[in-house]
Amino acid sequence: MAIIFGVDSTTPANKRLTNGYRLYDWVMRQNSFPAFWGRALTGEDRIEEEELAFLREKNCKVALILRDLTEAGVSASDGMEDGLRAVEAAKALGVPDHAGVALFAEIRPEWSVSHNWMLTFAETLVAAGYVPGFIGNTDSSKNFNFDRQCSHYVQATDSVDELRPVYWATEPKVEGEPEEWAPYCPSALTPEEMDLWQSGVIRYGDITANEDYIRQESLLERMW
Repeated sequence: MAIIFGVDSTTPANKRLTNGYRLYDWVMRQNSFPAFWGRALTGEDRIEEEELAFLREKNCKVALILRDLTEAGVSASDGMEDGLRAVEAAKALGVPDHAGVALFAEIRPEWSVSHNWMLTFAETLVAAGYVPGFIGNTDSSKNFNFDRQCSHYVQATDSVDELRPVYWATEPKVEGEPEEWAPYCPSALTPEEMDLWQSGVIRYGDITANEDYIRQESLLERMW
């Protein structure tokens, strides 16, 4: 199975570790060259120009993630405010609109979410020229709410192509590169419809970088 490796982290890719390596180089030594790197678009740990330039030199695409959402926010019925905040941050960073770039909302593993929040968040991004993306706990045995609400979202947007988001599964975890494409998925979707899979973790002390995979090279076009 041909899959493409990448990572996401809260720590900058160009951070120098105590062993002398930058985090990017440590990841490369533990696995392979990452084709993409997920980093925060907003919040205290958001990506900065220096790190962007570093990743561009490595020919590494950037997946832009809203990591400073709250459970109270995503469980409400209106995601427009969070969507506008994402759009504003993307424009401030220089991310082009109407270029197919996705902005990912990270729904923490234990959170409840509302499909109405997902819908209005997605509509706000689409209206501004960006592609919606959702990162969520796809193991229904651990968080049935995400399964149910994401499935409601799928049903509500089934006939609206532009509201088809990029789905990023966070379960299950496996050792090494997956031998088959088998991320868990909400009931309304199939594993083949999950676009990214966060399947493992690379550690250095208390610093971690999640191992992610995509099935199709075309998904790199959803990154910046």
